[in-house]
Amino acid sequence: MTVRNRLVALPAGTSMVERGVPTHGDVEHFERLAAGGVGMIVGGAIVVHPTTTLRSRKLVEAYADEVVPALRDKVEVVHRHGAKFVGQLVHLGREFIGGESDRPPVAPSAIKTPRDAYPPHELTVREIDDIVEGWRVSTANLVKAGLDGVEIHAAHGYLVAQFFSPLTNRRTDAFGGSFGNRMRFAHLVVEAMRSVMPDDFVLGVRLSGEEEIPGGMGIDDCVRIAEDLAGLGVDYFSITHGTRGKYVKDSSHADAVAVPSAARVRAATGVPTLVGQRIRDVATADAVVRAGHADLVGMARALIADPELPLKSATGRLDEVRGCLGINQDCRAFDPHLHCAVNAEIGRGRHPAVGVRVATPKQVYVIGGGPAGLEAARVAAGRGHAVTLFEGAGQLGGAVRVAAAAPHRATLIDVVDHLERELKRLRVDVNLGASIDAEDLAEIRAMADHVVVATGSRPADLPTPSPGSTVVTVDDVLLGRLPDLPDPAGRHALVYDEDDGFWPAYSAAEALARAGWRTRLVTPLTALASRIPAESVGPLLGRLATAGVDLGVGHRLHMAPDGPLLLRGAFGGEPEEIAPALVVWHQPRVPVLPGGLTDPAGAEGEPAPVSVIGDSLAPRRIGHAIAEGYRLGAEI
Repeated sequence: MTVRNRLVALPAGTSMVERGVPTHGDVEHFERLAAGGVGMIVGGAIVVHPTTTLRSRKLVEAYADEVVPALRDKVEVVHRHGAKFVGQLVHLGREFIGGESDRPPVAPSAIKTPRDAYPPHELTVREIDDIVEGWRVSTANLVKAGLDGVEIHAAHGYLVAQFFSPLTNRRTDAFGGSFGNRMRFAHLVVEAMRSVMPDDFVLGVRLSGEEEIPGGMGIDDCVRIAEDLAGLGVDYFSITHGTRGKYVKDSSHADAVAVPSAARVRAATGVPTLVGQRIRDVATADAVVRAGHADLVGMARALIADPELPLKSATGRLDEVRGCLGINQDCRAFDPHLHCAVNAEIGRGRHPAVGVRVATPKQVYVIGGGPAGLEAARVAAGRGHAVTLFEGAGQLGGAVRVAAAAPHRATLIDVVDHLERELKRLRVDVNLGASIDAEDLAEIRAMADHVVVATGSRPADLPTPSPGSTVVTVDDVLLGRLPDLPDPAGRHALVYDEDDGFWPAYSAAEALARAGWRTRLVTPLTALASRIPAESVGPLLGRLATAGVDLGVGHRLHMAPDGPLLLRGAFGGEPEEIAPALVVWHQPRVPVLPGGLTDPAGAEGEPAPVSVIGDSLAPRRIGHAIAEGYRLGAEI
């Protein structure tokens, strides 16, 4: 199989699936990827057997004949745009990826995963044979649908990998014990698949170079497995790191983490090798190929953030690429399906007005240079409107710039940098240090055809401190605006997360601990970091534990100007009197509106309508701000 370039869209399910069959939205997503110029697409989340089907039916069910027409539609649009399409087949085994199933989990041995509630049923030999038949039937359906190849998902701790690993395979029959016995299931799967594959149908295997769990498989195991499978005529290997909950690396991880492992597999087997995982730009991808570490480079989230990344790169438009932030916020939430924090079209489709020049350009004034205002300005200017933007600060970004100052969160500013470049390309008139008061707003409305208010939010007012307490906001901590206190070495700081569970309080705690403060974080919530994306919680809590941060749930902080600082159990119990040198009190942020605008819903009518979007309407996440800015920019 010949691909037009070495960039591969890695498997990333959309959940735009009904009763196991891809929907039109799923097909549109694959068309967007193919039209963006990628060489090959690996379509993931395709299950091979009823024993690995979720109750939601949001995974594509390759074993069902009903799936073939929808897959054929996907193949047609992918081929129409010049890309190749490979389907990744998987059985999750004892893992249920956060969803319920009406069937019990199954595995080589009855060893419970720490990620799900139930121990698995140990597969009988007859059940193993039935699952192998599922791989054969599923492969036959991919062939019928016209795909170019198939990839066996043998990574991330799913069923094939569960047979490989002595950690999860304690069998004493022909499928357990020796290396050869633990490889037997994979051999049967390959044999069954090959029996229904045409000679020109590509067969790949995805492997974890490092499972990154105690007692899990490492690169030496991966190389040995790859050498064995290469003897079966596998056409390519796709190398990744991690198991479920660990393989989608957030911004706290280094870029291109799996490249050394891929290089070892490639050198040991001589088989074409694909590598991905936190490869976010073509410069990194190009360096990997030029160094001979891999033959193909894969991206998942980077191509969700900007499906046109390959095309823009090939045509010298690197400055126009919308970079992935690596924060896993929207793309991993699946609420109810795939979305993206920086690309409002993912999961929603392209607004019909975007890309269409307006017949009568309007004078559009945007007040506020955070993500909502910047995106509204970008989309409106791209449609031909004359856009002027005012930002009160000396830099664009708003609250995102504060969040990007947190440890391991610097990539957040990438969305601001991208939008700033786009506004320059589209000739938007950007005015920094331009605060807007009531008189200014009245003047702007007299000149404008439409006014967009995106003035963002600010920290809530702090309570009056107890005697001897110094109270600050998260913004104060992250921006280095702490009061002049004695040397923090050995001093105590309390971070109070009031019903949020998201990054701000935890980022402040990490920043203080790194600066030498003995830090304690408490929250009235019943779980730690409950609104932080799942793949980020483990690394975050690990860093906080290493830094010595004391973490507590189920407590409310009570502060009075004439009394001591108290921690009370949210559900009862005796209060605890505390006396930290510094209190970081994190509350929900407060919307900010420009002078002269008192109605957060905006204002209709003459002299010009006013639309309020983003945090100035209701403080939320980057994805909400971008989506509202996109929608408004398309509808003006």
